[in-house]
Amino acid sequence: MPKILLSLVILVLAGHVLRAQEFEPRVVVDVSMLAPELRQDVSTMQSDVLTYLRQQSFTGKEWQGPKIPIELTIYITGGNLANRRYTARLLYASRINLDSGRTSPILKVLDQQWTFPYTLNQQLTFQSLRFDPFSTLIDFYNFIALGLDADSYEYLGGTQYYQRAQELCLLGASNNAPGYSQVVQEPGELTRISLVTELLNPRFEPFRKLIFDYHYDGINRFAWAPDSARSAIEAVLAKMLAFKRELTQSSYLVRLFFDAKMNELCEVFGGTRNKRVLEILRQLDPSNSSVYETAIEQ
Repeated sequence: MPKILLSLVILVLAGHVLRAQEFEPRVVVDVSMLAPELRQDVSTMQSDVLTYLRQQSFTGKEWQGPKIPIELTIYITGGNLANRRYTARLLYASRINLDSGRTSPILKVLDQQWTFPYTLNQQLTFQSLRFDPFSTLIDFYNFIALGLDADSYEYLGGTQYYQRAQELCLLGASNNAPGYSQVVQEPGELTRISLVTELLNPRFEPFRKLIFDYHYDGINRFAWAPDSARSAIEAVLAKMLAFKRELTQSSYLVRLFFDAKMNELCEVFGGTRNKRVLEILRQLDPSNSSVYETAIEQ
């Protein structure tokens, strides 16, 4: 093979390896709440974040299998032209890949406390030992997404990723950054430290194992064996309810799971008139009782 052609092949393969990261990202930056004069510095944010997510490796190893679909919607709520600091909300969602070729939602969270400086064409780099007001929050949820993906393929497979998320949370707290408290004030509070504390608490291991059962025995088979998949999911939901009752406290993890799964569960049990499942879902996810009732009893 001619040297020039060989060099081109090597470059192409090298580029492929660089892009063979963990995520298949979609990013939206909403500046509708921002005054026009404040939009210039954040006009490249969408492309900056996409480049970062496509090129950065978060596991430190070659990713095996299909990439994890993630969606980030950044709502910029305010800014200061003098110091180029912004406030924002982050809607982070991720899905897992099923054997049928479809995907299943696993994480949907709205984080409302985010303050950071930003400049045009900002270069984002992953630094596990250095806090960055902008990228550390994205990295935190990236590791949560990696952990939930791993938990859906192997019992407690996500622990190493939750530990990384916890480290970032504590790093933010050591820098006195908003939203990174080191202390869980009360069970089930909707904070970053509460989430990773539950994910790493041995008391919540039974629920994490049920997340695996839900996907492996249930939703992963729904495309070709819907009846048996429904039965498996119903059994998992019953066990989740038993876990919730034994827990005797509010849980951010349980709430987060059903925030992600509500529409999927409505699709799975839609029109079945399964009163047992409906009653279980009412108790597991009371805030969405009317949604389940409409779907199941239609």
